[in-house]
Amino acid sequence: SDSKCLESIHAHDDAINSVMYGFDDLVFTGSADGTVKVWKREMHGKGMRHVLAQILLKQENAVTALAVKAKSSIVYSGSSEGLVNYWERTKRVFVGGVLKGHKSAVLCLAVAGNLLLSGSADKNICVWRRDTSDGSHQCLSVLTGHMGPVKCLAVEEERACRKGAKASAVAEGDRKWIIYSGSLDKSVKVWRVSERMATWREMDDEPAASSGRKSSSSPHEGSGAWSSRELGK
Repeated sequence: SDSKCLESIHAHDDAINSVMYGFDDLVFTGSADGTVKVWKREMHGKGMRHVLAQILLKQENAVTALAVKAKSSIVYSGSSEGLVNYWERTKRVFVGGVLKGHKSAVLCLAVAGNLLLSGSADKNICVWRRDTSDGSHQCLSVLTGHMGPVKCLAVEEERACRKGAKASAVAEGDRKWIIYSGSLDKSVKVWRVSERMATWREMDDEPAASSGRKSSSSPHEGSGAWSSRELGK
């Protein structure tokens, strides 16, 4: 019947900070124990169960946020040390990289088309664009203005783009999004971002995006950390 617990899973060794349903019956969980786990949903008769398929990340720092771009089979995780990890699944293998752009914990993530937005305790929002040709990420802009940590994000495609008023621009990848950000400073800010924008302002210290498949857009920022594991059956 409805309104009853179907299953209870002892999933992590510490608080679970984020749960996301992804793609292909996969569920992703991120925890203060520093892990990102992948769970496979299986049907058994009239019931279901979830089995651990893979551990994508295991680290000392807490995982604080998750986001999924289901259409492209991409998973993003934010961590308390300010990094964003990502994995893209090709067939049954997850390959990814690390985005370095924040000085404090990443508190929230949101996907908007080919953009990823990361909100942080450093009061900033980083706007990352994924290159669809090779999966690498570049920081387009840092949105500033909040006086406290950015705790939550929501996105909506701009109405003109949805209605096809700028079909040619949209076809070229110039989709525009309205971004809502909430902060501990008690304010909600509303932004407009474009997938083709260069910058919102001059950045003295541009964040870097490092990937296992392409060098960083700011190579001095560091490593091409990546992981590739076989997804368990």
